[in-house]
Amino acid sequence: MVDDPQNNEKNSKNKAGLASSFQALRSVFSHTTFERITNTLSVIKQHYKLIIAVGGGLLALILLIVGTSVAIHYKHRNERKELLETEGQLQKEREKSNANQDEDFAYLPTLQEGNAIRLSNEEAINALIAKADILYQQGQRQEALNIFNDISRLSSSIANHNLGVIKMREHDYTGALSAFNNAIESGQNTSVNAINAMVASFYLNNMDLYTRYLKLTMQHLPEIANQPVYAYTYSLGLYYGGHYFETLSTLNHSDSTMFKSARQRLASKIYLLFGDAQNALDNLDAVATPKDQKALGLLAARLGRYDEALEHLKHYSEQFPEDMSTFMAMEIIYLKMGNLIEASRVLGFLGQQSANNAHKLKILSDTYPIAPVLNARFFDINTVRRDFWTNNFKGSIGLPIYRIFFYYAPFNLIDVKRGLAVVQAGVSFVDTNGDKDLESALQVLNTGKDMSTSDQYTLRALKDVGQSHLRSALRQLKLALQANPNNAVSHYNAALIYAQLEDFNHASFHFKKSYYLDSRNILAGIFAVLAGRLNYEDTDMFLKKLTTDFQNMNFNNKVQRAFLHSFIAYLNDASNDDLSWLSHVHKPLKIYYALNVAYAHKAHDKQRLVNSFKALQTMQPNNMLTNLFYEMMLKYRADIKQMLGAYAFLTNKNMNVEELIHGPLLARKMYIYLGFITGLLNQQERELTLRLSATQDPDLSTDLMRMLGLISIFQKKYEKAISLFNFLIDERKEVDAEPLMLGALANIAMKRYSDAALILEFAKTKLPGNYDVRYGLGLLYQRNGNLEASLNHFGVIKDNKFQSNYLDFVIKAPTNREDFR
Repeated sequence: MVDDPQNNEKNSKNKAGLASSFQALRSVFSHTTFERITNTLSVIKQHYKLIIAVGGGLLALILLIVGTSVAIHYKHRNERKELLETEGQLQKEREKSNANQDEDFAYLPTLQEGNAIRLSNEEAINALIAKADILYQQGQRQEALNIFNDISRLSSSIANHNLGVIKMREHDYTGALSAFNNAIESGQNTSVNAINAMVASFYLNNMDLYTRYLKLTMQHLPEIANQPVYAYTYSLGLYYGGHYFETLSTLNHSDSTMFKSARQRLASKIYLLFGDAQNALDNLDAVATPKDQKALGLLAARLGRYDEALEHLKHYSEQFPEDMSTFMAMEIIYLKMGNLIEASRVLGFLGQQSANNAHKLKILSDTYPIAPVLNARFFDINTVRRDFWTNNFKGSIGLPIYRIFFYYAPFNLIDVKRGLAVVQAGVSFVDTNGDKDLESALQVLNTGKDMSTSDQYTLRALKDVGQSHLRSALRQLKLALQANPNNAVSHYNAALIYAQLEDFNHASFHFKKSYYLDSRNILAGIFAVLAGRLNYEDTDMFLKKLTTDFQNMNFNNKVQRAFLHSFIAYLNDASNDDLSWLSHVHKPLKIYYALNVAYAHKAHDKQRLVNSFKALQTMQPNNMLTNLFYEMMLKYRADIKQMLGAYAFLTNKNMNVEELIHGPLLARKMYIYLGFITGLLNQQERELTLRLSATQDPDLSTDLMRMLGLISIFQKKYEKAISLFNFLIDERKEVDAEPLMLGALANIAMKRYSDAALILEFAKTKLPGNYDVRYGLGLLYQRNGNLEASLNHFGVIKDNKFQSNYLDFVIKAPTNREDFR
């Protein structure tokens, strides 16, 4: 409001204005005019009625002019008073919202540029009023009145417009709409005011008003065609009319520097609407403020530039530490990076800041709600074909190179000499002098008997392995270990079968047990490291001990030492080894060529890969997987669809199906995986279903159902997959990692998240250290807003580069948006 001295000053000026008006009226009746009227008075004396009429008319004209002048002055005084009151309100609102501007309204222009009059400049306004008074005193009444009208309309338009912008930033859309309407009524800058009234109408969910103001905007645009604000207002009109492509064109081809920041922000929004995160990032980055660091981080994350995204978000969190949603975004980025250690740390921090309040944590999770999905790297046909070589022949955890080692690994025969030595030791307890230690002798002989029984089971197991019946072989080895729990050979062979069946939890245990029972079996230690890595264990200390043990060991066989040296070097990340010793081996083992494949892949040496699989093909010419690999190596890193040779093997009627179905999982998976890529899944499904209907063998039917379950997931027949895996888990007691994970995966694909969680909770009791199980549970609980439970599961995963073969997640649109203000 205005104080008393200012009112007195205004009143005095108004009085002066009235005096000048009366002076102007007096000038109408000059001396010359009076003489003329006197000279002609005698002429019209005889027409007294005319005199009365003329006199009355003149008097009425004088009164009209005086009344009009007084009314105009009082009107402008009241308008100016209202105007100053509006400016006072505007200033208060501006102070209230000074630091709390919502990003959604950053593009609303404030009309204080160009020729607009700043209402705070009282001297300029008073000078214009004085100018109008002078013009009026000089008789230029119309010009004076025009100035007064322009001051009133223009100043009122600016004040009401800017008041509306501030109301918008405070989310007072009704107040904003009222202010913009007042500005529109002034007749100044109608397009600009109308477009902002349209935005207010949108947030009030009044689409009729929205459409009306949009039309008003475009109708009045020609009125400001020569003003600097025209280009930006035109862009906004197109934007709110839904013409996004045309809007981009106007934004990118404007030469005006006015509203440059707002233009680039709007361009960033539109690029993001078109899915062009790079251009959105570039436009926003060019005009970014500290508050934009969060948006820049999210855009960088969309582009997969996670390190850059985290830098932006960390800068933002330093400036605005109260915004907990920033930390939620960081946690999701850490999940995408596979850095579960940092993701768990951030979740722990959020729990502390929210005092583990379930409601607050739920709101935070709803800021960036996630949903678990199938990992596209393995289950999306286009992604698989595009990234086949990167995903499937990369020497990292969870991918075939390690599985190739197990596929071509040798089984161990029983140690007959050791068994005979134990029996001999039992006999020696009875010496030649007749002193008999019968109890000790009996114990040793029983040990020999147990070893003999254990060895018998082991021999039967090896016979089953020769026929590729791994399930039957594993049952025999379990009996062997019951008979003699300290049989290192049985532990090794059982571990190798577990590894070939991809039960890496049990494989790791038995390989370590075999190595601890017989430390000269370095290969058992090497495989313990491989299985441990596939089981997400920290094997660094074990590998260090293994390397030291190997270096301190003496070998009679130079080839064996060279092989083990090269293998341990591979585990210790040696860049390359040409395995020169391999060319001097007369009877090489298949595992030698498997190691050569691993080094060749590291070096991207196609010819070395081809030669290795050619040698393996010579050793086992009828092996389906070896022939597949050989054909694939001929097209190494080429388009996967060019592998017609692999296609031919998949459709070969002479293929050893028994070996495929009962043997290692790697062969089954590659058979199905390549069928997925080459479009043969339907044919494979028919053949396997026919075999399943004809068999009475429980082992064969179990393996066939596992294959059909995986095929169903690739075919997106999730209901069928759920039925198959439920039967396998409940009836056949298939409770190793793969059927449990695939069963949960099929339920996730059907959005049956509760059923998936039940399966994974059961899997956790069987495989408490399995990272895939923990990761799946963490995602499911975070999806449900239970961040504390997510932390409990993510916290188990002590890995900063974890990548699940089964699961990924997507970010959904936020819910409960009103909670995020």
